[in-house]
Amino acid sequence: MSASASTMPTEQISFNAWKSALILSSTIVIFLFLNTAMSPALSSVANHFQVSLSLASWVMTAYMVSGAVMTVIMGRLSDLVGAKKMLMLMMICFAVGTILAPFSRDVYTLFAIRALQGIAVASTPISTKIIRDQFPKGKFAVGMGIYLSSYSGGMALGGVLGPPIAADAGWQGLFYFTAPIAVILTFVCWRFIHTDETKKIHEHDDTVIDEHLLDSRHGDFPTKAQKQPKRQRLDFMGIITMTVTLVSFLIAITFSGSIATNFTSFVVPLVVGIIFLIIFIIVEKRVKAPLINLKLVFHPVIFTGNIMMLMFGIVQYFIITGIPQLGSAPPPSGLGLDPTHTGLLQLAFGLSMMIFGPVFGLLIGKRKGLNTKLLVPGILISAISFLLLTLFHSTSQAVNGGLFLFGIAGALLPLTLNNTNISFTPKEYTGISSAATNMMRIVGGAIGPVMVTVILSSITISISVNGTEGTYPSPEAFNIMFGAGLVMLVASVILSIRMKRLASRLVPLTAKDIT
Repeated sequence: MSASASTMPTEQISFNAWKSALILSSTIVIFLFLNTAMSPALSSVANHFQVSLSLASWVMTAYMVSGAVMTVIMGRLSDLVGAKKMLMLMMICFAVGTILAPFSRDVYTLFAIRALQGIAVASTPISTKIIRDQFPKGKFAVGMGIYLSSYSGGMALGGVLGPPIAADAGWQGLFYFTAPIAVILTFVCWRFIHTDETKKIHEHDDTVIDEHLLDSRHGDFPTKAQKQPKRQRLDFMGIITMTVTLVSFLIAITFSGSIATNFTSFVVPLVVGIIFLIIFIIVEKRVKAPLINLKLVFHPVIFTGNIMMLMFGIVQYFIITGIPQLGSAPPPSGLGLDPTHTGLLQLAFGLSMMIFGPVFGLLIGKRKGLNTKLLVPGILISAISFLLLTLFHSTSQAVNGGLFLFGIAGALLPLTLNNTNISFTPKEYTGISSAATNMMRIVGGAIGPVMVTVILSSITISISVNGTEGTYPSPEAFNIMFGAGLVMLVASVILSIRMKRLASRLVPLTAKDIT
């Protein structure tokens, strides 16, 4: 009884921790709402600026590419200088971008503003660090469960409200709706989130000692004045090479649908991406303070989890960008729904994620070891959901059933992957480890819309609607889209089994292991 009582204080969640988790959850809701809502507005963007739908899709891709790069940078800086400072920088950039976006004079200006907003995608590593610092160790999964369920809630709101807002007010209406909320949340974060900014990487680094200053009266131990902490510098070469790598690969994917007619546009960025990926790895191996610590991210458990997160990010954005097109396309291409009912197609997906996210967080927080036990079932559920969507997507009911099941997996899988990776990460490296994991999800989120656009625009049929002839995705195109997602998820099931076995055999890393 006494032993139990002595451990109770360390397991209590403070009011400040609850408050921070709820505020951070609110920020991710608005970030994901705007990004998800942009998907049904892509045709509006293309028509407004008189560009192709493939080019207009970069309204989402620019946001995700910027987010992938900035996630790592902000994650690194949150470890070095503090998470609260990075949180405020992120919120200000998002609010300013949201205010300016509707006034873009051309599509490339809109891309640039969306890239500025992409800094908000760095929310996950920053929030993960704040939650890990404020929640007791045994309750970390509870905080992350709340946060990640809100991640899902933002997607659901964007999927449901995006189509009618875009239909009534155009793509600009999405930014007008979001801007005041972004400004309010920026103030709330500044005023009400309080963090401990004393846990920095440089406090754990080795020190430079001048042997001539050693005080012989105290033996060989250096005094405080004799210790000179190493200065941590941001790895700009790593930032540049990683950015070029990501952008090049995404450009190659964008042009993959026109290989037969424009082979050079596909091959050149692909080769550039491969070259800069090699350069990036070489740079990160040699630099003293790398942007991404390769010893950390190539740990067998963390590396396997990150590959799974990449594929999950891709299939998740298959849903976000593909389902609205399935719903709005007229029969026999799609379901022929109006904007409101097209948005409601993703309601079941969002609701299941919002319901099961906190539930799984509480369960994992209460029962030690449950996290790794749920890892394989989580990815297996997602594979089953895509199997159902591949076979049955000709009615709204069938689509909603498959998406509800995918929502359960969407609540469970990111939570178990994040928690497993964090459990093998030294606490002072939480920001960069979470950033690397989230970057893979973001990269997947950037690849997903491009793949959907390429697949659905490559195989089309002509349909007459109210006397007007139009080109729409062929029913086979949607089969290919869901089938490609199923293949990736089956591969992820195999990886999840491997990850679970590795997690049971290997020990967590320490700061000394990766310095």
